[in-house]
Amino acid sequence: MLLVTVGNIMVATAQWYLIWLFARHAGPQAVGVYSSLVAFMTPLFVIAQLGLRNLYITLQTSVRWPVYLAVRTAGMVIASGLAAVVLFAVVPETAWVIGTAVLVIKIANSIADLYFARLQRAERLRTFGVLLIVDALATAAVTTVIMALGSSVEVAVAAAAVVALAGAAATVLLGRRLTAAVDDTGGTPLSDEFRCMLRHGSPLALSQGIQSILTYLPIAIVGWLGTTADIGVYSSAAYLVTFANLLGASVQITLLADFRRRFEASGPALLRQSIRRNSVVSMAVLAPLVGLAVVIGPQLLALVYGPTFDISRLSVLFLSLAAVIVLPTYLLSSLHLVLNRYWVMTIVGAGSIVGVAAAGAAGGALGLGPVEAGSLAVLVGATARYVGADALSRPEPFAQAPTLRQRAGMS
Repeated sequence: MLLVTVGNIMVATAQWYLIWLFARHAGPQAVGVYSSLVAFMTPLFVIAQLGLRNLYITLQTSVRWPVYLAVRTAGMVIASGLAAVVLFAVVPETAWVIGTAVLVIKIANSIADLYFARLQRAERLRTFGVLLIVDALATAAVTTVIMALGSSVEVAVAAAAVVALAGAAATVLLGRRLTAAVDDTGGTPLSDEFRCMLRHGSPLALSQGIQSILTYLPIAIVGWLGTTADIGVYSSAAYLVTFANLLGASVQITLLADFRRRFEASGPALLRQSIRRNSVVSMAVLAPLVGLAVVIGPQLLALVYGPTFDISRLSVLFLSLAAVIVLPTYLLSSLHLVLNRYWVMTIVGAGSIVGVAAAGAAGGALGLGPVEAGSLAVLVGATARYVGADALSRPEPFAQAPTLRQRAGMS
């Protein structure tokens, strides 16, 4: 479990390091181009993945591994096709190299994601963590060497794509070697398995896709109100929230199996009580860091990224508050996953998107700067997700749900 957490932190750090590297060598414009392409492609692939990794771990109906592979392959083909069409039809030609490299990275990550599910379900967490750590270190090392040799951002992102492909190949190899796939479902027709996947995966895909949109929609708001350079400044500062999301996802990955065991042993009401308590405690522990961020954030940003990266304390306040709220939201989301209530975060996320868009528009109307408006939108989105996830976890729907031991006693 520790290695997975460390690995996810290192992956997040490596992604931030790319932003920093591009900022120091090429300025906010280059960061803005790279961040815009990532923001455009990520929701496409997240939705196309149909939440298969979480399904493979939590789905209470057996589905054969080839069905998972077929659904994931179809999703990658659709997402890649849509991304390629938009890339070459809309994006300026000067960004095609970076866009193609980002597309390759997304494909490689989608392949690895499904085999990570096998490692996670088999509780091969050490292998899972080591793969994440090696990928993060290799990405940072290769891009550093390329930029140090005076090459361009385009070449560095292309090199990162090669590393992603190698990481995906290693994950597939180890996933196949160290785990056993589900191949026998008791004669269930293949068509029924596909329908089961789509029925359970669709709301989960929408939920995760909405979360991805919530993460990247503020970039569109900043671009709408400002320039590509403003996007670069915002993306550099907002990585605090991105890091919090990745850490929250890591916590969710490591705790899902434990939450499921606790649910089967004690029932949903006690599990909900424990998760709600832990979410409040985590926010209380992290809250003092907000004041520290507001005090030193603007100077730290200029020191780290360069003098052209200027941000207001108001923007830092919005972003740091959002980061504090993100982690406990993942704890509440885990509760809904364990209960197979995949639709909950979909509803919550859809409402949050409306809030994000409204906050961005309000920020612009009130005369906030592009970065401040985008940061306000992030805070509103994070708050809406937490409040919604907590409200829909109320105990009434779970009051009559028997535990596994109780069900055994009934039979």
